[in-house]
Amino acid sequence: MTGQQTTGPGAQATTTGQRSTRERLTDDVRAAITGGQLRPGTRLNERELCERHTVSRTALREALRQLEAEGLVTVEAHRGASVARITYQDAEALFELRGALEALTCSLFAQRGTPEQKRALVECLRDTAATMRTGSIDDTLAAKDRFYGALLDGAGNPELTSSLRRLHARVQLLRRHSLAAQGRTEQSISELEAMCQAIVAGDAEGARLAGSHHVAQARFAALPRIFAEETDSASR
Repeated sequence: MTGQQTTGPGAQATTTGQRSTRERLTDDVRAAITGGQLRPGTRLNERELCERHTVSRTALREALRQLEAEGLVTVEAHRGASVARITYQDAEALFELRGALEALTCSLFAQRGTPEQKRALVECLRDTAATMRTGSIDDTLAAKDRFYGALLDGAGNPELTSSLRRLHARVQLLRRHSLAAQGRTEQSISELEAMCQAIVAGDAEGARLAGSHHVAQARFAALPRIFAEETDSASR
């Protein structure tokens, strides 16, 4: 391509194509991080990533900026990009914020949700419970994403949805820690059922407490594992 600027429908199509490439690349690298293929602290070699994904350095750097904004990547001058580490203190702060936002989400859903939205939530819960019992961790995370999508839909607050979605990628990393704890699967399902029961009953306070309790239990499951990993890494 030359440096000459192009206008008209052709330029719009090119811009759309570039945006799709960046989005695909961002999704691929994000999935590799949240899926554990790219471990915390791993250096991200631009040339290798460009060749692997067949993209330009411009598209890659834009994707890395997006992932940096999500807290998944750290970019340092003269050193390049690496996968961010979620420290014990980071995890504590994330759980505090997630707990407050999810409790509010449950409360709003109980107050505002339509019968159709409540039915959709119950269906998502059934799918999530079945997947958690028999599926892989990746399948479980995808099912929980659908459940939380239905939960946010019923809350009917776009600003709340936007705030939680900004946390989404790092919350996925925390979920991997909490769901790996022994006995956590059935406990988590029971907590989600309590949330749904309160929402369907229109019990705003009960739904708020159930949402807060669910995040608190996930925190109790995840933080010791994160602490142990951080301690082990520091001692090496």
